[in-house]
Amino acid sequence: MIYPAKKFENFTHILNSCVEDFGDSPAFLQKRGKITTEISYKTFAKKVKSLGVSLQKMGLENANIAVCGANCVEWCTGYLATSIYCKNIVPIDKELPCNDIIDILNRSHTSAIIIDSKCYNKIKEALDPKVIVIGLNFSDESIKSVDMLTEEEIDAPLPEKDSDEPSVILFTSGTTGRSKAVALTQGNICSDISSITKSVKLIYGDRVFSLLPLHHTYECNMTFLCCFSQGVTICYGEKFMAMYKDIMEFKPQMLIIVPLMLEAFYKRIKPFIETDKEKAKELLGGNLRMIVCGAAMVDGETLAGFASLGLIPIQGYGMTECSPIIICNDDEKPNPASVGKPIHWADIKIINKDENGIGEICVKGPMVTPGYYDDNDNIIDPRDEDGWFHTGDLGCFDDEGYYYITGRLKNVIVTPNGKNIYPEEIEAKLTDYPEIKEALVYEGSTDKEESAVCAKIATEESYDRIKEIIKEVNDNNAPYKAIKGFTLCNELPKNSSHKIIRNK
Repeated sequence: MIYPAKKFENFTHILNSCVEDFGDSPAFLQKRGKITTEISYKTFAKKVKSLGVSLQKMGLENANIAVCGANCVEWCTGYLATSIYCKNIVPIDKELPCNDIIDILNRSHTSAIIIDSKCYNKIKEALDPKVIVIGLNFSDESIKSVDMLTEEEIDAPLPEKDSDEPSVILFTSGTTGRSKAVALTQGNICSDISSITKSVKLIYGDRVFSLLPLHHTYECNMTFLCCFSQGVTICYGEKFMAMYKDIMEFKPQMLIIVPLMLEAFYKRIKPFIETDKEKAKELLGGNLRMIVCGAAMVDGETLAGFASLGLIPIQGYGMTECSPIIICNDDEKPNPASVGKPIHWADIKIINKDENGIGEICVKGPMVTPGYYDDNDNIIDPRDEDGWFHTGDLGCFDDEGYYYITGRLKNVIVTPNGKNIYPEEIEAKLTDYPEIKEALVYEGSTDKEESAVCAKIATEESYDRIKEIIKEVNDNNAPYKAIKGFTLCNELPKNSSHKIIRNK
């Protein structure tokens, strides 16, 4: 079924439309301690205007501004105010180590950062004193908070950017010298939002519980911007560890998550699926009608368990460069084994097919990035001469048009919670040590058969010394990039061009 959907041109169009259509209805529910605050669409729009004008008064109209911190309404305010009133918003993963955050700030030529106290304390000693700091949840003598900068009520229309003008810079992975700075326009993101709402029905007045980090384009564009645009109330808890308690309080109708979270919820309800389905539903808040799950395929047992409750997770496929959704199941006839069919306005083709019809997925459409920023702020278009973006992912489709992801041409490792890990980055850090001649990082598994980052290391050093090196590398990397297992060898296998063979 194809649902009617508004086609938004830019973020200003979304915000104005929401104020007109939803007004005093709750856009957000935000829990802090024992208090849950309701923020209406009108109130939120006023905060965006106030912050935007404040940023311009600070001389930041043509500046790139980063945002780094836990999910909250202030994060969303900073994101929209910057993207509407200033040059680019640069969302940063709050879990990254200090050196990676500083590297992103430097590479994106950021003039200001909107940041929470925990992240600020992590980077403040290394932060360029020229970078203006705005507190998400704190202030001091020299730092103003978002709340302080939104006190003045502004009675003026929102400015509008051209839909083709870049507004968002997204780093594909928090890596030093390895990540790509993806440019997205408001038109890219708005086209993806409109496409999704043609396939998945979002109901005004429903609630969605936000669990994934907002710096991730999947969470930001789908849970925040897409749900917000349709009158769905976005719920923010205070701590991720309290998600089971919060889901009982918020009683959401929707969850937009990754397989790792879905499996965690499944383990919680599994004892009751056969004996007490109402209890199982109650543990999910009691009102859940839809689960959207991306980043990786879900195992059959988990799918069957939720299906027995009348909840078939809607799976899809995408990537940051495509704003992010490219392929998605609809909510009327989802195929649990597939990532679905191409979204509206997306053209998909598979090239270099093998005998099983498996080849590289390529995409065209208004959701595709105009390119990657280089170090001189030039945008390098990644599309081929015919306008196709090559995803680097392998897939095929069946006679009914459903697509299946079968592997990757690229070396990137995608974790169960949607994090991208680039092996070359970790390999470079390992080979910085003179004791290591060569290193190959790959996706392996632990003793419990869980996906893990592993390494093959060519060295003449002892096992204990290499173990020490790996601990040092892990200590200076984001936790999700930690090497969990390794093997030693004299030399890594190479092809005739003397390049390391990754699949051996």
